[in-house]
Amino acid sequence: MDVDLCTRSVRELARRILRSRGVIFSLPSHIERDENLAIKISDLSPSLYFGIEFKTHDLDNITVTNIGECGGIIGIEAPANSEVWVPLDLQTGFDILIEEVIALASAGYPACAGCGGSDAETTWNELAIRELYY
Repeated sequence: MDVDLCTRSVRELARRILRSRGVIFSLPSHIERDENLAIKISDLSPSLYFGIEFKTHDLDNITVTNIGECGGIIGIEAPANSEVWVPLDLQTGFDILIEEVIALASAGYPACAGCGGSDAETTWNELAIRELYY
């Protein structure tokens, strides 16, 4: 699994979270999470105000459902749909995703020009990225 590809997928999912009007994380109960994440994000970037909801499920993935924006999946198994796939261990992938969300919010994303990363301005093609994973 290419680290650069995983990084690109994590960044894309983080950008989608911050562009959304809210997010639902559906995850197994053993995954550590910060129930105050929405407050932390809005403290970093007051223009970002959206809700975050955590739901528990018994699947081997973490599903990110964004309101008004496409979401993604964290997990080793590739999903059948074309949402962003982050092929990492669940806790590791979730932690890295939240770190990226915090970093982008701190930089002022999405209200800033150029702070979303070098690949933020290109069109995301999930199917092409998945071909590179294999």
